[in-house]
Amino acid sequence: MLIKMRHLSMVLLSIVLFSSCGEDAIQPEKLEPVAPTLHTDVIRFDRLIHELPDDDIIAGYNSISKAHPAFAQLYAGQLLQASDAAKLERELIEINADTSFAQLYDEVQDRLGDLSDAKPYIDQALQNYLEVFDVPQEQLPDVYTFISGFTYQAFVFDDKGKDGIGLGLEMYLGDGFPYSVVQPSNPLFSSYLIRTYNVEHLPRKVIEVLIEDRLLPPSKSDFMSLMIWGGKKLYIMDQILNFVPDRIVTEYTQEQLDWCRSNETQMWTHFFDNNLFYETNLSKFNKLISPAPTSPGMPSESPGQTGNYMGWQIVKAFMNRNPDVSINELCRLTDAQKILDQSKYKPAR
Repeated sequence: MLIKMRHLSMVLLSIVLFSSCGEDAIQPEKLEPVAPTLHTDVIRFDRLIHELPDDDIIAGYNSISKAHPAFAQLYAGQLLQASDAAKLERELIEINADTSFAQLYDEVQDRLGDLSDAKPYIDQALQNYLEVFDVPQEQLPDVYTFISGFTYQAFVFDDKGKDGIGLGLEMYLGDGFPYSVVQPSNPLFSSYLIRTYNVEHLPRKVIEVLIEDRLLPPSKSDFMSLMIWGGKKLYIMDQILNFVPDRIVTEYTQEQLDWCRSNETQMWTHFFDNNLFYETNLSKFNKLISPAPTSPGMPSESPGQTGNYMGWQIVKAFMNRNPDVSINELCRLTDAQKILDQSKYKPAR
């Protein structure tokens, strides 16, 4: 069976060990209450690996593989890069003998526990995902948790004919965890990103990889096409995550979100005055569509990804004017110019 990992999100780096014992986990802000009727299975693969018997580690892993064949093969082949049984055994022995890995496992258990705080929101997000995309209930994804040393945050994979979700739990330990010391020079551990590495944002991370897996890529690589693509993702995410604040959807602080809402005209004028709409040089607009502390050329209180925010407003206007367009059809629309023209978007003043 060939397992293809898709839309890995993200960070590949060497493991740096540290101790954060004695720090209290910061509890996420309470979200709106939810009442899901569907309940996804959460397979604690991290615990299964941790509990492998020392005397016959391969036999133990083979038992796991029988119960969870797709993820077990993916874990061995792509996360551990084990090309054969001998290398798999060496990797598993090394993991279970590594005191630093054990320390990270303990941090995950102490801070996240049995995921009971997050589980209702994962369930609601996946239930809404099925409804928005008109997917049968039997296709409800299972979630597999793992620890890989700050390697992957979330990904979607083929789990025996339906989507499965992999979650790297060490990437959701919260503001009290010292991510900044993991690899200080790596921008993926910058303060504007690690602010979202918590349970509160976990449902968003799950839904993001599922949406990205369904969205057709933009037909062009200019700013407008990428802005509309990012706007489509935010629009769909907002439909699914209708029980969380917009600051979670956008991954902004509330102050940054308020700034965007108050400055749509100024942002639109900035894009227009700098001839960005048909610009293809990514270096001139990358921070407008990718995570960044702020948007170049705008006030310091502006967030990054203001292009995606504006794309979201355009797509909202387009969908309001085209109520017969389904979410599945929106995913297949790649003509950004057509979406912009038909939206008749005008920035809020």
